[in-house]
Amino acid sequence: MDSIVSSLVRTLTTYFTDLLEQQADGSLGIRDDELGALASCCTTGQVAAFFVLDYRLHGGEGLAIASGLAANVHLRQRPDGAFGQPYYVKHGDPETVDIAEIGAVANSLYLLHRHAGSAEAKESLIRSAHYLLTEVAAEKPGAVYKNPNARHHDVLNGDMYAAHTFARAYELNGDARLLEQTVRVFRHLIERFGKHEPDWWPYIEHWDGSVAMGNSVSYQGIIVAFATTALPLLPQELQRQWQETAEAAVRRILAAMKEGPHDGNEAPWWCRDWSNVWEIDLAFTRYAHLPEAREGRLKELDARLSREGWSVFAPKGLQHDPERAPVSTTFRKAATFAGILASMKLDDSWGIGRENQ
Repeated sequence: MDSIVSSLVRTLTTYFTDLLEQQADGSLGIRDDELGALASCCTTGQVAAFFVLDYRLHGGEGLAIASGLAANVHLRQRPDGAFGQPYYVKHGDPETVDIAEIGAVANSLYLLHRHAGSAEAKESLIRSAHYLLTEVAAEKPGAVYKNPNARHHDVLNGDMYAAHTFARAYELNGDARLLEQTVRVFRHLIERFGKHEPDWWPYIEHWDGSVAMGNSVSYQGIIVAFATTALPLLPQELQRQWQETAEAAVRRILAAMKEGPHDGNEAPWWCRDWSNVWEIDLAFTRYAHLPEAREGRLKELDARLSREGWSVFAPKGLQHDPERAPVSTTFRKAATFAGILASMKLDDSWGIGRENQ
């Protein structure tokens, strides 16, 4: 498996290096051609962590590139601590804010600090966690609003994105509020699991507990994948409860993937290309004692990249609106995979739940 990871990293390094742009402020940006602009802060941070992995495997300039990209994220972070989301925004309108842009990059920022010594990444992570504290739901303190304009419902994978961010930031600054909120989110998600159908979290619930949008393999994978780094920080009994819950969730994912996507297992239409949802694979690595979860898709991706090039990451089945930026981009999918690959390898080599620094 290490040889496959090395091959993937070498291939992706070529792709990302060609998109790097030195910035006038001294930082290093990276371009997303389908956006026609610099990549989002989230994807920039994910690629930065990937370059740390490249350095660990192959040496070279990876650490310098990672530090330059981390500085760019820090400089472009919003004053309130959130990260702007440029996707599906009307042309000419400002970027929106979404919890996924924070949670998806949180571990990359953590790894950039741990492995590359980036003070900018550490500060960005802590600032983003403090922003999320301001978004804890008044209706249910174990939930966190997906964005400032979506306060009328509970997006459950967003809750885990927040808990993951709180936990990683807590490891770096020891702020007890962050740990307390992490525990609340885990208890909330355990309580909501299987409330509507056995072994499923729905994608969205109304505050009265009814389903607003149904089951999702992709988002269930996110909940499982991003929980694991927080587990060593939780009370022992809560850890045990979570492990039982998450294993049942993974078994449900594995069974659903044999069926293929349909309304009953992937209600969000934009997530039905499971071959390009790498959070599912990160979830599987966390529960590799399950035989079917061990199979993985990295070898297949390595072969497809050799045959098809970057088109393997091209988003499929998305609705195009000429008045808006894309819902997603090839670069975004590639960057997400790169950040997840860094998490798979660097979390293992460094260890989870280290002491505060």
